[in-house]
Amino acid sequence: MQAIHRWTRFAAALAGGVTLGNAAAQDGPFRYEITPYAAYRVGGEFEPQQAEPKDAARNFELQEGNAEGLVLDIRTGTDNLLSGSNGQWELLYAHQSTTLDTQASFIGGPTLDLDMTHLQFGGAYLFNDSSDTLVPFIAMTAGVARLEPRLDGADSEDFFSWSLGGGVHLRADKRIGVRLEARVFSTLIDDDSSLFCVVSPTVNSCAISVEGDQLYQFEARVGFVARF
Repeated sequence: MQAIHRWTRFAAALAGGVTLGNAAAQDGPFRYEITPYAAYRVGGEFEPQQAEPKDAARNFELQEGNAEGLVLDIRTGTDNLLSGSNGQWELLYAHQSTTLDTQASFIGGPTLDLDMTHLQFGGAYLFNDSSDTLVPFIAMTAGVARLEPRLDGADSEDFFSWSLGGGVHLRADKRIGVRLEARVFSTLIDDDSSLFCVVSPTVNSCAISVEGDQLYQFEARVGFVARF
């Protein structure tokens, strides 16, 4: 949670600096929106390569837990769904430190500490953005998910991912507020993959062996919004 506190202090300082430096623009249009957030994430199961008998293999689960991240939105001036007066482009950074169940033969088992990071780009649409109190929104982004094991010698993995979310902005005024959101993440896993392998002259061991599938996770988040 230290990272999210740093982002919150940064966003508050940035919003304060813009206010002092350009007080005359208080009621003018805002182009940028920055949101550091804290979240709780659940879900995430890798489907194992089928053993004999077929039901002998168990799914490899990610542990649910806290997550954090940063959202940057940029308003544009043209009139279409993603970039109209109520639309904005969205850059998303999301991170979770978790643990993953491993197969019995893995040398680092029975669980593996894992950092999961999403870097995605897409768009958001705000309903009734002129409101000073409550503004519903939807958002969709796509990009890369990086899964990085915290084990010396183990390989990191990068996969295509996308996310879909929605929620509300609760505004103290036009410049600052709170963003409440629920979001689903999907990560596309390669077919018949052995992941997070440790390879050396004496060791060749992989944490999991999976069939290609989509890895779904669900996140509930709250963030501090600063507009400028």
